[in-house]
Amino acid sequence: MNVKTSTHRKMHNYKIFQYLSTESIEPREFLRYCFGIDKFTSEAILEEEIRFGYSTRCINLISKLLGMQKKTVREWGDNPNFEGMPQHARKTCSYAQIALSPKVLTGIASRRDYTAPRLSAMQFVEETLLNGLSPSERLKEVSSTKFRGQYLTLLSETLKISKRTIYLWGTDIELPKMPKYHQHTLAYAFAAYRKKQQQSIAA
Repeated sequence: MNVKTSTHRKMHNYKIFQYLSTESIEPREFLRYCFGIDKFTSEAILEEEIRFGYSTRCINLISKLLGMQKKTVREWGDNPNFEGMPQHARKTCSYAQIALSPKVLTGIASRRDYTAPRLSAMQFVEETLLNGLSPSERLKEVSSTKFRGQYLTLLSETLKISKRTIYLWGTDIELPKMPKYHQHTLAYAFAAYRKKQQQSIAA
């Protein structure tokens, strides 16, 4: 692979940052989007939020979307504000909002068979930094002295956590100690990236 092609590929793979939100969404705003009431008037939104069953739907959706127990979600504070929602969960919600339509998200809340998607660190790296490379190109890329720094940057920027934290998950590229909830974040982040990428191509 020549230098020009390598540089182009690197720039292309890091476009993921252009497509993904840098800010974490507030839980209440996210839930309004999910249930299709975010464009209502303030009075109509409040009416929907105090409607019987809304709180239950919020708990069901967030727990299924994040792959967490309902008990855990309830511990995050008053519904639907959930002020205590961890930053990693807020980040996951922001990616899910990009990746999924309100219709899909509303459906998840009522489904019993929904399983939150997961991507390992290696799978995420393969779908971004290594996507489209031939076997020989992949070997050359992974063997490069710059590769570890590239994939650490990719994960750090996507998850919005420090590289120091990622180091604690292991020195192997598989990062075997990565918490499962970060794998959910990577799955929604990649889905959001692909959706935005396809929209950009179609435009």
